[in-house]
Amino acid sequence: MPQLLHPSFLRIGRRSAAVLLLLAGLGLLMTGLARPTDATDPYVVGSDLTRVTRISSELAATALDRAARTERMLGLTGLSRRTVDRVVDRRGQRTYDEVTGLDAQDRPIAVLRFGLDGQLQAATRLGWRPGSGPALAAAADAIRAAGRLAGTLGLRPFGTATAARSGANGWSVRWPRTVDGVPVPGDGLRVQLWPDGSFHALTAAEHPLAADPSFTIPAASAGAIVTALLDRWIPLAERRDARIVGTALAWVAPNDTFASARPDAPAEIRRLAWVVTVRSTGSLSESLRGLEVSIDAGDGSLLGGDVLR
Repeated sequence: MPQLLHPSFLRIGRRSAAVLLLLAGLGLLMTGLARPTDATDPYVVGSDLTRVTRISSELAATALDRAARTERMLGLTGLSRRTVDRVVDRRGQRTYDEVTGLDAQDRPIAVLRFGLDGQLQAATRLGWRPGSGPALAAAADAIRAAGRLAGTLGLRPFGTATAARSGANGWSVRWPRTVDGVPVPGDGLRVQLWPDGSFHALTAAEHPLAADPSFTIPAASAGAIVTALLDRWIPLAERRDARIVGTALAWVAPNDTFASARPDAPAEIRRLAWVVTVRSTGSLSESLRGLEVSIDAGDGSLLGGDVLR
């Protein structure tokens, strides 16, 4: 097996290093790698994901007042006092105000997160509170209940909702975000309900998108690019054990999976890409289930992807 990890790679982020070690063990050859510098990689895997910054009393009061109004809409009760922290999510590249509600015994019973624009990003009722009302009978009932809750909060979910029952945990209702029919993985609205339809948790995410490319390369072109990459990455003896099984458009976050010179944190702005899925068979599948390789839908460059193990 050829040597992969040159000394110049020793300072790559741990996420990239883990991927490279896996690929090295499989004999996959990665080329054109360079280590990141502090200027281009402010977040390194293994360092603190978040940090808390100081917030003025005026901003804190605004956040606490906003949280109190939201708690009433969500039916959250039993809160005795609240604390607020301004949190910098280094990997997620966002900053938010996190308000924790505590009961009379100073136990946390609810957590709410607001963006700096005041928009609700997440909320959770802590503890086991399945509710006392009649259980929702079907997915359609859960979707209606979650939709009413979202409307009360001023959230406007778009697209088609899906609902999944989680046993005694109730229901999970999702509105995945799509743009002109193309999915934006990770974006959208998710509402979790207790069996009787009362609030359990929610998350809302909407990342910025890059401009549409002036020309979109065909899916076949993206497949040809990935085929060439696989020819470079995989030794000839195992090359036939990896094949492309699907290609689909998606708005993705460029990452460092196949290029350690990129920041460890996924990019904030999503780009239109062909996501090419590769599956493994034979001896290769014993260590590698497959790959997802993201190819820029405009210029055909490699944006990153994921290793399926």
